[in-house]
Amino acid sequence: MATQAARLLRKLDGLFAVYKPPGVHWKLVRDAVESNLLRAVNSSPPPAPRCQVQFQLLSSGENSSSRELTVTATRLPALADHPLVTGPQFHKIRVGVGHRLDAFSSGVLVLGLGNGNTALESLYRSHVTRAYTLEGEFGMATDDFTHSGRVIERTTYGHVTQDKLERVLAMIQGANQKALITYSRVNLRSQDAYDLAVKGMLRPQDKSPPILTGLRCLRFEPPRFTLEVQCVNETQWYLRKLLHEVGLELRTTAVCTKVRRTRDGPFKMEDALTHNHWTADDIIPAVTHLRRATRKVRKNDFYKQAVSQLDSSTKAQSQNRTSTALLENVSEEKDGSHSLYSEMSADKWSTMLGPVRWVLWDVKDTLLKVRRSVGEQYCREAEHAGLKLPPLQVEAAFRQAYRQHSRLYPNYGLTQGMNGQAWWTGVVKSTFSQCGVQDPILLDTIARNLFQNFCGPENWEVFPDSDSALKSCTALGMKQGVVSNFDSRLEGVLRGCGLLTHFSFLLTSEGAGVAKPDITIFIQALQKCGLPAKNVAHVGDHYINDYLTSRSLGIRGYLLDRHGRHEHLNVPPQHRLQSLDELPARLQQETD
Repeated sequence: MATQAARLLRKLDGLFAVYKPPGVHWKLVRDAVESNLLRAVNSSPPPAPRCQVQFQLLSSGENSSSRELTVTATRLPALADHPLVTGPQFHKIRVGVGHRLDAFSSGVLVLGLGNGNTALESLYRSHVTRAYTLEGEFGMATDDFTHSGRVIERTTYGHVTQDKLERVLAMIQGANQKALITYSRVNLRSQDAYDLAVKGMLRPQDKSPPILTGLRCLRFEPPRFTLEVQCVNETQWYLRKLLHEVGLELRTTAVCTKVRRTRDGPFKMEDALTHNHWTADDIIPAVTHLRRATRKVRKNDFYKQAVSQLDSSTKAQSQNRTSTALLENVSEEKDGSHSLYSEMSADKWSTMLGPVRWVLWDVKDTLLKVRRSVGEQYCREAEHAGLKLPPLQVEAAFRQAYRQHSRLYPNYGLTQGMNGQAWWTGVVKSTFSQCGVQDPILLDTIARNLFQNFCGPENWEVFPDSDSALKSCTALGMKQGVVSNFDSRLEGVLRGCGLLTHFSFLLTSEGAGVAKPDITIFIQALQKCGLPAKNVAHVGDHYINDYLTSRSLGIRGYLLDRHGRHEHLNVPPQHRLQSLDELPARLQQETD
């Protein structure tokens, strides 16, 4: 029969996560957990001591002078089993450590117990994505890229804006996305490879340099800023150096003040046990709760299995002209530079790429714009409810609410279980709450009405050059589609504005599950086109979301700059449009 300690030890089998505080070496965390578990196991009641039978010779008479002896059996405890003799029952519990964190960093640290240590090996092999929050500060450079290192340079940072920072981040992310495809080493001519790319499951095979799969700015309050990073094969030193290089790209310097890991594969920050909970009473429920995640880690060799299937499958190669066309452009560039587009002449570009067969469009501020300012339209709806508010105040409140919701619930909060209507309802409520409106029923009514108001053409205005450009592209024999960061109302808006018939498909960020500048939404669009990226053009007004992201995949991106706001950007003249009327001639020139 198993002892209580043995039963407790059997429960300590699996993976769990702890929160490693900054300034503490990961070995101290591991040792503290192991000591607490050993203390709990050894404090369990010991098994009953064995008894041994001893035969003793005793005198049989009543008086001690009798010479007759009697053999008597006596049960005595075996002193060899006494805890004071044997010591603790268990002297070591193996606690394995997953992807480690250096002393400067904090966050999620995955530990393994028992058979969970083998799952840690699967965690390494599967190249899971890890997420970090990096806090930095402009104006200083140190020898170790941290704020506590030896200062080697001080610089000014007044010229740094959030727009400039986001452009640098987009360039870095574009280069890393190309590297991800290169190091994935999958057979790009197979449908399975294409499916992996669409689902965001491309991962490096074997060893690779650190690769960033996601990079965005969460907070910008100079000199301090905060970035969110998703990456594979990284080290914390590499992440600190990343902030240093971001500073150099912005013609200043930057140091890292904090590195915090918020996710390690399926293990998230909310799963991590803090120092006060590194006990058996808390670890056992955590292991049980994360057992499903542990099984997922063990199965997460799916990527290697998928790659082996890709390499051995010849049947798929004959079926997949679509995926070949989709990714061959990136494959051809893998030995080139990490720039987001090749700096070549227009003639050489068109000769290399071939004719344009599809044109993809951004919508807001490219084909359509809101008829009046948001502040004016929100105030008009508020007047119907009996409220009189200044448009400038409402406009400022809207911008703050929009930025906050975009940061907390990106892409309409789809990953948090929200949708477009719920997301916009939250923005409207936050906007009017900042303006002093607190009645929940009134807020619900205004939010519902405003959402409906933007479902049709009443609050939207078509640019004068939009319809003519769409008709000209159709006349040239080109098919057209939409790739836009929009919600489910887009179809109704385009129908009401008379533009829907021009498009073969509409791909919104809510429908795709990802938003620009994520390349996945463009990969899904290329699948709908059924042609390689070199035969597809994209037109949009956003330098990062539209121009850089499309160009990073080999799509012919054009930046629409009606008001000359992007003249300072490094965009070749042949990629820039001042009016959509210029587009048909540009496309026809490249097609001929």
